[in-house]
Amino acid sequence: MEKRFVRVTRGSIVGGIRLGMFTAGFYGLQNLLAEKRGVHDVFNVVGAGSATAATFGLIMPGSLKWRARNVVLGSVLGATLCFPLGWLHLKLVEKANEGNTTAKDSREMGEVKSGLGAAIDRLEENLNK
Repeated sequence: MEKRFVRVTRGSIVGGIRLGMFTAGFYGLQNLLAEKRGVHDVFNVVGAGSATAATFGLIMPGSLKWRARNVVLGSVLGATLCFPLGWLHLKLVEKANEGNTTAKDSREMGEVKSGLGAAIDRLEENLNK
């Protein structure tokens, strides 16, 4: 029973570390692209998804030919899956910022706020009245 517990615990920790690395890589690339391009749009999500999936395809075990195949497949699948998800995320952020005057002002300056940022701004405006 103790060996089973150790095996399950080790598997959970390793899986959590892998998921954390994937998530950190994806969001790090997405934020880097947004900062370098100066625009928050769907293509940041697509680029980050494509690059992250290609990178993780590269580190998969196998021969060089197999890894090259995984890189190409990961890049295509990452971009394909991230485009609708990025579009949905962008629309949800716009919906969250609807009717918010500070969000409209920041959008005119080229900056999109998250739903949490918009909610905090609305709360501050209500407290200052």
